[in-house]
Amino acid sequence: MRAFIKRLFKDRHKSVEIILLDDSKPGQDDSYKIKPNNLFMSFTVLSVIFSVLVAMIFMLTPLGGLLYNTDEIEIRREIQGISERLISLQDSLDVRDQQLREIKEVIRLNKDTTLTLDERLSSISSIENSNNSSSSISSFSNLSVSDMFESGSLVLANVIENAPDFPTQAPAKGTRTRGYEPLEGHFGLDIATKENDIFMNIADGTVISSSWTIDFGYVISVQHKDGLVSTYKHCSKLYKTKGEKVFKGDVLGLIGNTGISSSGPHLHFEIWKNGVSQNPLAYLIF
Repeated sequence: MRAFIKRLFKDRHKSVEIILLDDSKPGQDDSYKIKPNNLFMSFTVLSVIFSVLVAMIFMLTPLGGLLYNTDEIEIRREIQGISERLISLQDSLDVRDQQLREIKEVIRLNKDTTLTLDERLSSISSIENSNNSSSSISSFSNLSVSDMFESGSLVLANVIENAPDFPTQAPAKGTRTRGYEPLEGHFGLDIATKENDIFMNIADGTVISSSWTIDFGYVISVQHKDGLVSTYKHCSKLYKTKGEKVFKGDVLGLIGNTGISSSGPHLHFEIWKNGVSQNPLAYLIF
């Protein structure tokens, strides 16, 4: 059989006569003329048609499940998507924890933003003759920094010796799109404006955080006197870094549309006092 096929392939461009011998019927042999080239072509076309039919049957009928499981592929895609979201959420939580640690560290160690009995206070106490002033300084010296923060008696150093003057101008010019809604988890005020417009500091203070977060993009927080902290979120660029002293009206950065929770160019502005969120409208003038 192999030799016969090789012969057909060799003479594929010629006409070949095939004679079928029947021993039971002498003299009645059958003969056929064929062209091997046409025979090979017909066989190739039939093979392709058969392959296409089989592929369509497996693709369009439940028989395809025997070769590949589409449900399993979809489940794997969903698992991969959930894993990516979990990784993003964990990154956001890590950044938030880092910001909280930085704020606590600044409050605990920063001598420029907490009351300490250094040489400056010693000179002040020597000038003052009032017994009430001496007893007040003594009472502060007996308190730890954490006690002063929790009791709302955090006192800033002489760089921020004036209490914030409220109400004051809003940190940016624009349209208020969402107000203070603590029950909905919205602890600030949204001011919509053009992207890359500047926003300003509302009062003298010290930058305690200036970094990037997944949820809120670029975020900067400023600590003021009387336990107040102002926070600015969704920025496109920040001009101040942690530890810098800033004054009222200083440009802190540019308004943006950063962070996965942002739906358009705007500034999200928050005010906190002794760890409690405040309604910014009580502190601003529009």
